[in-house]
Amino acid sequence: MISHIYLSKVSTHLPIKFQHIINREKTGTINKKSTSNISIIGERRRGSFTRSKKAKYKDIRKMEIPKKPRFLCFHGHASNAARLEEHFTNWPDYVLEKMDLVFIDGPFSVDDEKSEEELFDWFTMENNTYPNFDEGIAYIEDRMIELGPFDGVLGFSQGALVAGVLPGMQQQGICLTNVGKIEYAIIISGGQFGGRTFPAPELAETAFSSPINIPSLHIFGERDKARLNALELVEAYVDPLVIYHNGHHEVPKLDEEGLKIMFEFLGKINAVVDEAVLF
Repeated sequence: MISHIYLSKVSTHLPIKFQHIINREKTGTINKKSTSNISIIGERRRGSFTRSKKAKYKDIRKMEIPKKPRFLCFHGHASNAARLEEHFTNWPDYVLEKMDLVFIDGPFSVDDEKSEEELFDWFTMENNTYPNFDEGIAYIEDRMIELGPFDGVLGFSQGALVAGVLPGMQQQGICLTNVGKIEYAIIISGGQFGGRTFPAPELAETAFSSPINIPSLHIFGERDKARLNALELVEAYVDPLVIYHNGHHEVPKLDEEGLKIMFEFLGKINAVVDEAVLF
């Protein structure tokens, strides 16, 4: 289910073609056994990747979610909620119906004379600083209070930078103290603040000081301009699931291999829900 809410404010078996990514980032070993459009990289354990458990992806159609997770979704740079929602039309309905995706606009308007739409950002960057980052985080917390509760966050591109850092900031007690815990994250073509490209905002300097131990799904492409940044963020999470496709900076279609990893991610969500019920 997708909620139409728009708010605005004026390797051991790794193919050679992938090896340079891992070698440059020193992220460990990836096992990959697929030549399809979307491939499983699997779960990271103690700095390395192992293939995820084989799953019959067709079972995802029958999978029951005891409590449908609600994700607050963040679009990319100079974009908006409607554009990001459109990206997900290439995901199967039987996947989307297992999540409640709520799309909102960022807080900062972007001037673009070529666009007839209103476009937004989550933060701006000037001389390696973020003059409005704190304001953007406060805006997100306000929207979570207004529209929540939420179970997870989802982000694409610039929005993925934000989605990737929020769980750690909340874990450190820096922000989102008036809303429930972020239990899950879906990060598409993201990156890590404090990594190779994006200096850490002062407010988020300690966001990755401890491993982020929540179910997370990371999606990025072989020809994605964010692929190296995305790998850095993967390393910040405990046992992440990763879909590595051969496309660009995009929300990719989910083929058989992508559906397998999505099946496993939804299974992790079920496990968290079941544990919450028990305790």
